Amino acid sequence: MWYQIVHMIDRSPRTAIFALAVLLCCAPHALSSQISLSNQTAAPGSSILFPMTFAAQGASVSGVQLDLEYDGTNLSLAATVGDALRQSGKNLSTVDLASNHKRILIVGPNQNQIPDGTLFNLFVNVSAAAPQGLYSLKILSIVGTSPNGQPSLVLGTSGILTVDTSAPITPLQPNGVLNAASFIPGPVAPGEIVTLIGSGIGQLAGTSVQFDGIPAPLLFVAPNQINAVVPYSIYGKSSTAVTVIFQNRIIAGISLNVGQTAPAIFTANSTGVGQAAILNQDFTTNSPANPAEKGSVVALFATGAGQTNPPGQDGQLASGVLAKPLLPVAVWIGGIDAEVQYAGAAPGQISGVLQVNAKIPQSASSGAAVPIELTIGKAGSPAGVSIAIK
Repeated sequence: MWYQIVHMIDRSPRTAIFALAVLLCCAPHALSSQISLSNQTAAPGSSILFPMTFAAQGASVSGVQLDLEYDGTNLSLAATVGDALRQSGKNLSTVDLASNHKRILIVGPNQNQIPDGTLFNLFVNVSAAAPQGLYSLKILSIVGTSPNGQPSLVLGTSGILTVDTSAPITPLQPNGVLNAASFIPGPVAPGEIVTLIGSGIGQLAGTSVQFDGIPAPLLFVAPNQINAVVPYSIYGKSSTAVTVIFQNRIIAGISLNVGQTAPAIFTANSTGVGQAAILNQDFTTNSPANPAEKGSVVALFATGAGQTNPPGQDGQLASGVLAKPLLPVAVWIGGIDAEVQYAGAAPGQISGVLQVNAKIPQSASSGAAVPIELTIGKAGSPAGVSIAIK
């Protein structure tokens, strides 16, 4: 066929036009992946979640870099890892290039392709003074790479936020209360360290967070973020009312489900995925450059262990008799049950930080990123967290 088309081009200008059309129709199209943001509506002073989704569409993509451009005067953005990244073991890094320009980098093991799903969750906080109108969240300068390090075409679909003064004001939503280790929403547990992301919820002075009227110890306060420890008083309840108070006035209120436990392992990069925050037996930091020996005991740090014995004391530093979780604790390294030698409060840390000392099985795999999971009672920590083993 190719010979016939070339021969036609040689013979006649008219048939050349037809031949070129045939070439374009018959030529194989390069596979391209798609990154997309949706269109949503929110009132001034609200926080809203924009999931950024990924569709491979037959292409192989192992890493992505993209830029987001937005109205930095009226909007602020925060990104957390989505399911697609967690499944693929990728890391998420963000950097503000300007007040209205954020760069997002997704990298990890090259052999792992990014599956379809949510790349990351984009929390958009709208200023209370934002004028009504349309605000674009522009995806710019996408660079994709394949598992072998070659360029891979990735297209982007930008999103539109409609700021509508008649819409209900939601400074804080249930999906904005995240486990501070995994950055995943869900039922909260007694003593769990949580991160609240919302619009204008935090002031340096005069801010408090209450669970059923009980003040939560605050670890960090910023205009759109609060880190707090869930009071142990919610133990045994099925739900809890969360209120954010500023200068004796409720500025946000939501209801959350309560779980017995909500385990999650802290990570070295504070994103909820990748290298776990682990100390080797010699008290050095575990990392691919400093892996742990098989048969050695490592210490991991987590939160969401639930009620303890003796009962947890809100805001207290662990000392003296160290509290231990009421429910059984297990650690799985590379899918193998590891011997737990200690599970309880981390000495010198605020109540709610769990330390687990576990022995690495001799049969565990060696590698820079061996999966590690923590279970407390019937709940397990999210996937995507790893340990380095010699």
